[in-house]
Amino acid sequence: MQLLALGTARAPVTSDHLAAASGLLLEKLSRELADVIGPDGVRSILRRAVKLMPPEFAFLDERIVLGAEPAGLAEALRARLQEHEPELIREASARLFATFAGLLANVIGDRLMWSLLRHVWPELVVP
Repeated sequence: MQLLALGTARAPVTSDHLAAASGLLLEKLSRELADVIGPDGVRSILRRAVKLMPPEFAFLDERIVLGAEPAGLAEALRARLQEHEPELIREASARLFATFAGLLANVIGDRLMWSLLRHVWPELVVP
């Protein structure tokens, strides 16, 4: 939620804006992580994260990942989110990024994951 809040701090809370903020968050995260785990690693973790989403977020599915180049992941996510109400977008995004972070931590370890997140977002409050 912190990361999404950073991307929406000064803007009105609309579906389009929240969806765009989630897409930008994924774009920035993907770009940084591609150096560590490669573009295929980013897509694999995102694919697994969407598979683990609960049924109420069924609109976030493998179509986000299938056929998308790393740069296209953000646009695919934005397109899937923007059709929904702001609160649902906020909840789905928070769940998706939390799941993604958990899976990433399993792959590279908690310490490196938090280090990468702090590098990308220095203002992030880390536990």
